[in-house]
Amino acid sequence: MKPLRLELEAFGPYLDRTAIDFEKLNEAGLFLISGQTGGGKTTLLDAMCMALFCKSTGGRRSFADLRSLNADESRRTEVDFSFSLGANVYRFHRVLYMRKKRGAETYDLHEEHACYQLENSAWVLRESGSAKKVTDYAQSLLSLTAEQFSQVIVLPQGEFLRLLRANSKDKGEILKTLFSCEVWKSLVLKLGDRHKAVYAKRQNCAAKLQSLLEKEQALDESALAKRIEALETQKKQTETALESEQKTRAAAQKQLERTRTFAQLQAERDTAEKQLSDAKRLLALAEQRRTEAAQRGSTLEALQKEEKDAARRMEGLRQERAKSAEKQRIRADLSAHETQITQLKAAAQAAENDRLTAQKRIEAGEAYLLEITQAAEKRPSLLTEKAALEADLRRLYDRSETAREVQKLQKALDARRDKAFRDRLAMTAQDKAVAAAEALLRQNSAAALAAGLQDGVPCPVCGAVHHPAPAAGAEKLVSEDELDTMREALEKLRAVYSASESESAAAQATLNRAQAQLEKANAECADITDAAETLDAALARCTAEAAALEKKAAQASAARQKLQNLRESAEHAAKSGSEIAAQLAACAAEFQQLQSRLPEFDAVRGIGEIDREMQMLEARQKAVESEIQRLDAAMRDAEKALAAAAERRAAAEKRCSDAQEALLAFGEAPSADAAACSAALDAAQKRVDTLSVELGRLTSALQSAHATAETVKGLAEEARALDLEYSRVTRLYGLLSGQKNSLRMPILQYVLSMMLEETVASANRFFTLLSRGRYALRRMTAPKSGQGYAGLDIEVLDGMSGTCRSIETLSGGEQFLASLSLAFGLSEVVQGHSGAVRLDSIFIDEGFGSLDGDTLDTAMRALETIRQGGRVVGIISHVAELQQRIPAMIRVTASESGSARAKVIAEL
Repeated sequence: MKPLRLELEAFGPYLDRTAIDFEKLNEAGLFLISGQTGGGKTTLLDAMCMALFCKSTGGRRSFADLRSLNADESRRTEVDFSFSLGANVYRFHRVLYMRKKRGAETYDLHEEHACYQLENSAWVLRESGSAKKVTDYAQSLLSLTAEQFSQVIVLPQGEFLRLLRANSKDKGEILKTLFSCEVWKSLVLKLGDRHKAVYAKRQNCAAKLQSLLEKEQALDESALAKRIEALETQKKQTETALESEQKTRAAAQKQLERTRTFAQLQAERDTAEKQLSDAKRLLALAEQRRTEAAQRGSTLEALQKEEKDAARRMEGLRQERAKSAEKQRIRADLSAHETQITQLKAAAQAAENDRLTAQKRIEAGEAYLLEITQAAEKRPSLLTEKAALEADLRRLYDRSETAREVQKLQKALDARRDKAFRDRLAMTAQDKAVAAAEALLRQNSAAALAAGLQDGVPCPVCGAVHHPAPAAGAEKLVSEDELDTMREALEKLRAVYSASESESAAAQATLNRAQAQLEKANAECADITDAAETLDAALARCTAEAAALEKKAAQASAARQKLQNLRESAEHAAKSGSEIAAQLAACAAEFQQLQSRLPEFDAVRGIGEIDREMQMLEARQKAVESEIQRLDAAMRDAEKALAAAAERRAAAEKRCSDAQEALLAFGEAPSADAAACSAALDAAQKRVDTLSVELGRLTSALQSAHATAETVKGLAEEARALDLEYSRVTRLYGLLSGQKNSLRMPILQYVLSMMLEETVASANRFFTLLSRGRYALRRMTAPKSGQGYAGLDIEVLDGMSGTCRSIETLSGGEQFLASLSLAFGLSEVVQGHSGAVRLDSIFIDEGFGSLDGDTLDTAMRALETIRQGGRVVGIISHVAELQQRIPAMIRVTASESGSARAKVIAEL
């Protein structure tokens, strides 16, 4: 990947729109990103990473975190990054802006994400929508995640110094991330889980097998088979004995049933005789009760007379109670009239108070109306002053708009001049290529002529007979057709350059016209001595005062209407007071009339006393009525009981006759009694139950034994398979976990050590050069003292002393060179193990300030070697000496407003 163009706005310290063209920097191959510490150098790398992956380098900050703090709500945060990948060109565009919520005055952040590919000089959309979709597309293009991009293409010096100094454990964690080696750790963990799972299954299977055999009281499968054979023999013997006992039980059951039938017939006869005797007794008792009920007829007549007298007394009590209720109602009306009189007196006083209040408000309203009339006279002078201020502000605004237009046209002119410059460079390069091709063609023509020269034979061009230096031809021949094609391309580039120059001239003319308009606007504003802020304040004051006067003028009509309403309210209050006085007189007259009726009801008892007497009378009425009903019911019950007793005696006589006939039909009585037959049946049933239980037990035991035999057979086969699997898993887990291999090293550590070995070998190509052949890195194969994690520690071979040294013994500059070499080596190894990754560019962030002059020279030669290998190398540093050594650079400075700006400086 090679960067082509980067544009950013309101991103980090870059508030204004900033564009960086990498074309010249890519042509130089080695360039510097310089500026003050904290000025925004690393932010350019964050912008590239943000455009691709929506994360800053290292993934530490999000898009929202990098929005400029001093950007207002209307400014959009934008990052636009174009780059080439092989023969293709891509562009990633991300936008973050504030958007007002619907129906609210607050704002929220909104994002837009898109990526394009250049096809036939036009950008074609490849992906858009969510940030994740565009990020996934970038990962598929580059075959790198945001973290890997930060580790492979952007080299933060501190990270690789940490990798250089880290112990084996920490270094292992770093390398696992860089080389995505978690799969090996995951493999060993899964294999360990599989080892435990198979062992648990194996133990569980053995436990189940032992439990089943113990349940059947067998030591093994053969003993279980013998037990099944014995159970089958016992079952057949028990079935034969049970069949014999069931026949004996059936005979005893038949004899018992005949005995019980005879006993039942005898019992039914005895019961019928007893029921007949009881029916005769009940018939005599029913006749006696009917006689007694007839004798109570005189009592019933007396109760009926008492009931009629109580009804007449109840009617008199109801009339007396009505008079008592009328007395109570009159007293309630008197109380209500007293309350109404009190309320009318209060209402009369309130009406008088309302009239007085309305009169006071009328006087205040007349004074306010006079104030409004006086304020309206000041309004014309204020409007004249406001119009003058608005005219001055309009002239200042027009001048500001013209100034902004001049700035916009100046930017457009700069862009067209940059394009014209690039077109001129392309035309010049093509011109040089055509000249070189023409020179090459002439050289090839001279060589063809020189091939026919011979000493003593005159030259056909100069006539000389001696030829001391004949022309030699170039290795690559250029045909006339190829040369014509190059000349046609040169003419096209000249036409493009001419068009660019014309566009620049037109832009300059437009700018000149705008500048003339700006000068005219400045002349028109010469008579304005106050600043726009002062004029705005004066205009706001005039506008507020005019609005206040307008508001007062608009309130005049409402004030007059309100004054009229107050006068009407005063009249209404006076009229209401008169009406209330009339109501008060009428209410007092009604009160006197009601009070005069009270003597009529002095002899009337209270309602409570009357109600108590009525309750007592009602209770006696209910008692009498209940007694009358009881006597009537007793008479009816006696008659019903007499009829029922007669029917029962007839039925009992019939049952006695039927029972006697049934005994005669049964015949001879049984020889044995029911108790003996029942005892014989119980004995036969017990023998049958005992044999049935035994047969059930044998059947269940036999079924259980057969099922156990089948389960034992399956478990035995499963146990043999698990033993074989456990043996294989144990051996493989021992090898990969390091417990049972010759190196005693886990597979993850072995893979990481091989990756580190390859990285160190690649890094030494640079470290040997940077240290002038003195130092080389070496992976330690033995563990350090006190460590059990071997294979990932690094030491230094010192060529001067011929001994090995610790990394910590190197100076700060030497450690930087070592970490830089390790970064280059690791970058190459990562690219080698990821064939889809193209590392055409590499950026080094700081670290050169610790180098002396000689070491810096060596480091520059190493970087030149990397550049000659086809990579574009960008260095972020504030070291002043690098600015003298590297002519191509991006210079980051601060504008007058404090925001950062970047400019490309390339001297090719």
